[in-house]
Amino acid sequence: MSNDAKMNDDWNLAGRYVAVIVVALILGAAIGSMELFEKTFVVTGKLSAAHLVRFLGYSTALGALWMLGQHTTMAVQKSGGRWSFLQHLILPIVTLIVVSSVYSVALLILKPLLGLSLLNIYNLVFIAAILACAAWVVMAVLGQSASLTEAFTSAANHFGATGEAKKCAACAAGNEAGAKFCKQCGKALD
Repeated sequence: MSNDAKMNDDWNLAGRYVAVIVVALILGAAIGSMELFEKTFVVTGKLSAAHLVRFLGYSTALGALWMLGQHTTMAVQKSGGRWSFLQHLILPIVTLIVVSSVYSVALLILKPLLGLSLLNIYNLVFIAAILACAAWVVMAVLGQSASLTEAFTSAANHFGATGEAKKCAACAAGNEAGAKFCKQCGKALD
């Protein structure tokens, strides 16, 4: 695959992630504000269907944002060039944004169900998580986070989150990133 075609594929995949983020946010907000959902309770008097819909929409958007961060990090790693200094900075910043946002999004469904002591534990867990993400960003700025970034991007490669296909050397068929054998001819993949 040529470099231009690969870059085109990267942009197409990034565009799909952005589309998922926008659609999930719009649907979560629009459906969650409908009177029908606000007046219908999943847990009597505590958790409304609106809270549940907003949670699903916003958490989907945050998941897609984190996957976009992974994809962008891997694309920058592969392309090299003048933007290569960003390869270890993108994912830590995106992770900090996502973890900070997950705090409020998860509270949409948890707050009505948590007592004061459990809410305090929840807050402490997120304080620790946000501080850990902030430390990762600082390490990335200082150029000391390559191994952590590599761990997250290699896990994405292993589970096929990149959207890339492995090409079979024998028959040139495209296979999923985590595949061990070609789905067309059955030969072992590299």
